[in-house]
Amino acid sequence: MTGVVVGNTLRTSWKQILYWGLGLGALGLYIDFIASSPDIISGYAELFETMPPALLQAFGASDVALFTTSEGWIVSIFVSEAAIFLSVFAVMAGLNITANDEQSGVMDVILSLPISRAAYMLERWIGYALIGLGIVLLCALITVGGIIGMNIDAPQDVILKSILNLYPAMLLVMTVTCLLATALRRRSVAIGVSAAFVVVSYLFNVIGASASGAIADFMESVSYFSYINGEAFVLGAYNPADSFIVIAATLVGFGLSLRMFVSRDIGI
Repeated sequence: MTGVVVGNTLRTSWKQILYWGLGLGALGLYIDFIASSPDIISGYAELFETMPPALLQAFGASDVALFTTSEGWIVSIFVSEAAIFLSVFAVMAGLNITANDEQSGVMDVILSLPISRAAYMLERWIGYALIGLGIVLLCALITVGGIIGMNIDAPQDVILKSILNLYPAMLLVMTVTCLLATALRRRSVAIGVSAAFVVVSYLFNVIGASASGAIADFMESVSYFSYINGEAFVLGAYNPADSFIVIAATLVGFGLSLRMFVSRDIGI
């Protein structure tokens, strides 16, 4: 690995850090503003008390009591919404690793250069992983900066850690998209299946967390959204094993993608 492809990826796509990071940061500031007013928080808490568990879970919380504190409000709302937006970015990034270049025919030119398929794919993955990290860091710093600027009484480290915990799940979605694009060969089909993966995972998390029984537990366990679990940081119940599971699944998925990309024909 020479780093040339990583550098080119960052040079041509670094602006995505600003677009996505500032956009999610603006969302974080808006949520910070709401959290700065105890009256607004209490009003929303009363509204959430009337909601069924499934709808409450859709807002990123299992207990309405989380919405009565500034940190609970910020983490529950922001992390759940940011996870969805980052999943959209991750799908786009996963397609950019190889599928878009293969679809356009650019891949034929790239593979004529003195670089192996494995090195190219690995460096493209690393490049977009770094861009995703920049996005998460930027939106986290803006959100925490808003807490400081608005003098909100909330533990900044808890909120920062909960936002940074979005990163492993983002890598997983990016890798799953890359794997699907490599296996299915058609970009349009890969987009559809990747989108279905995100939507089904979200629904499984909502249903699994709000229902009971073996089926509900299984649905929640296979949803990557359940491993983000921002409220665990607020409750002091975060389990590092959850992040390790997501990272392990990401590494397995990338290994499969790499093996298939190296061994199959390109552009057919």
